[in-house]
Amino acid sequence: MSRCENYIRHYSLDAEHFDYFTNEDRTDRAYEKLFRKFIVRLAGGAGRTLDIGSGSGWISVVPHENLYYVDLSLRNLQSLKTDTSSPVLADAVHLPFKDESMNLIVASEIMEHLNSPDAAAREILRVMKPDGKAVVSTPYREKIRYTLCIHCNQPTPLNAHLTSFDKGGLVSLFPGCNVKAYIFGSKVMTLLRAAVLFENLPLWIWRLVNYPLIKLVDKAQHIVLELRKTSQS
Repeated sequence: MSRCENYIRHYSLDAEHFDYFTNEDRTDRAYEKLFRKFIVRLAGGAGRTLDIGSGSGWISVVPHENLYYVDLSLRNLQSLKTDTSSPVLADAVHLPFKDESMNLIVASEIMEHLNSPDAAAREILRVMKPDGKAVVSTPYREKIRYTLCIHCNQPTPLNAHLTSFDKGGLVSLFPGCNVKAYIFGSKVMTLLRAAVLFENLPLWIWRLVNYPLIKLVDKAQHIVLELRKTSQS
C-alpha cells in the first residue's frame, strides 16, 4: 500500500479538524504524563532548544534560553509563542537552522510520521552542536493499521504513522552517535491500566516495575533514544 504522497498537506488539514492533545481516557492521560516526565528527564537543561513536531508545546517545561517550535500546522504554532520561544513553520526534513546551532533537539513522536525519517535524522545531526544532545522517541514495534482518509478518500495509516521502529531500526538512523536506548511503557502495565497508580509517584518507581516486565514480555509502547555526537558524526 502506497504512502501518502503529500503528507505536509494532510497534516496541515488534519490540524484544522482534530485536537490531538485532548485525551479523554484517564489511563492514557496518566501514561502520557509519565512518558513526558521521562523525556524531560533525559533532555535535562539546555540553551538553544529545538522541538520538532511541537504539537501542544509541552516540551517548554525543559529549562532553556531559547526554544524553537517546529511544526507543519500554523494553527498549532499560533498558540505557542512565549517570551522565550519562536514558532517556525517548517518540515522536519528541511530545518531552517544553521549547522551546529542547537544545544538540545527533541523529536518526540515525529519520526514515525515521515516519508523519509532518514532525512530528518540527518537534519537533527546537522543542527546539533558538537557537545549537544538529541532525544528521539517513537512507538515501539507498532503494527501499522489503515483507515480511510477524510481528505483524499484513500487508505491511509491510522494516526498518520508510516513506519514502525524497533531498537535497531531507530538507532541505525543515527550512525556514529553515542546512543542510549530505552524501552518505555510495558504493555502488560497498559492492560492492567496501572499508569493511574504511578503518575504522581517518583518516576523511578514506575521504571522499577516497568523494565522487568518488558524483559519478561518484550512488548512496550515506546522506544526512546538519547543521542550525542561523536567526532565522526
